[in-house]
Amino acid sequence: MPDSLTGVVIGAGARGVDAYTPYLLEHPDEGRIVAVAEPDPLRRAAFATRYGVAPEDCFADYATLLNGPRLADFALIATPDACHVEPALAALELGYHVLLEKPMALTEPDCEALAAAAEKKGLILQVCHVLRYAPLFEAVKRVVDSGELGEIVTIQHSENVSYWHYAHSYCRGNWRNSQVSSPMILAKSCHDLDLLYYLAGAPPARLTSLQRATMLCAENAPPDAPERCIDGCPHADVCPYDAVSMYRDVTPLLLDIRMRSRLEVGAEERPDPADLPRAASWNTWPVSAISGDTTPQGVEKALRETAYGRCVYRVGDNDQPASQTVNVLFSNHVNASFTLHSTSHREGRETRIDGTLGSLVAGFYTLEQFATVCDHKTGATRALELASEAGAHGGSDPRLFRAFLAAIRGECDPLTTAAESLWSHRMAFAADRAAREGVVISW
Repeated sequence: MPDSLTGVVIGAGARGVDAYTPYLLEHPDEGRIVAVAEPDPLRRAAFATRYGVAPEDCFADYATLLNGPRLADFALIATPDACHVEPALAALELGYHVLLEKPMALTEPDCEALAAAAEKKGLILQVCHVLRYAPLFEAVKRVVDSGELGEIVTIQHSENVSYWHYAHSYCRGNWRNSQVSSPMILAKSCHDLDLLYYLAGAPPARLTSLQRATMLCAENAPPDAPERCIDGCPHADVCPYDAVSMYRDVTPLLLDIRMRSRLEVGAEERPDPADLPRAASWNTWPVSAISGDTTPQGVEKALRETAYGRCVYRVGDNDQPASQTVNVLFSNHVNASFTLHSTSHREGRETRIDGTLGSLVAGFYTLEQFATVCDHKTGATRALELASEAGAHGGSDPRLFRAFLAAIRGECDPLTTAAESLWSHRMAFAADRAAREGVVISW
């Protein structure tokens, strides 16, 4: 296998463009993208320009690209959730190693079919469980495996989705309806369920789950709120979900970034929104998700015409829960609890692991990762030293991609296989069923 690899990208949305392949722009000696499939002509053209893809290697659909022969060593598949299975199976059949965005599929049989196809072909099918590659969770896993905490008894983990992210993705956005896209516990948190499985070090044995329905619904809408926030909502000054503030001013996101979890932020210490940069200089997510034109004019047009400009209480077809808890007993008796919720002041994850000899407490945020280990016998505490890398998911996106390329070259094994990824998805499907039917799932 050559050191410099070639790849194709199927789906040139935010993840296909910005999550992994920028690594190759900085490290062209390791590989290059030679083809792209993307139905949106503007996105397709922009991707081709950025990555130097020839016009004859730009395709409007993945079926044409994958209609043989094989063009590269690997395929990155970052299509919408419901469109993962067909291109992944076709790519494996042609002999591509596949890096597949999560969730791998929307049904358990489809997940199993993907894992079976990869095994049959002897190819890498790696699902993008990026948290395994985050410096924080790499360090946490080393502590757990070292035995420093003794026998692990409990794991408590939470994904604190910020109020504005929930409104953007799971009320106004593409994942707002669990029947059309997938349940939030799968779409958002198969990452976290994979992390529980990874840290526990054993398959699950029993699982149960509870959830609370969304509060962002018509019955809670202020009676005088317009259909669109930009039409002059009288509650704009107090509504945390105001779309104008979210996308034109990007105030909620910038306030989130300014916060630090270890500080008690008093009113006098909060940044003045007037001092924050405007959306005119912010052309990435979430603004880039509402329009390909991130100029002030493009954003205003999106607020007037697209789903993202609607009053969050009047969307109508959003059914993703406001919160969900999942309790899992693993086969090695590790007892884990996971909370997914939608009302955090700050986007991030928190983890606590307790063993017979010590405890570990960790925080994972956009610009901050930290963990402390406490020894039961001596009372001594120490902070873990973490590698520092910028970027989404705590810098883990490029770390995962770098490791994927190394695995193709035979230099290492992926941290997770398709067969292992099945467990996080099985837990998500089970949690959704348990919450809906009030049952306990056993394996």
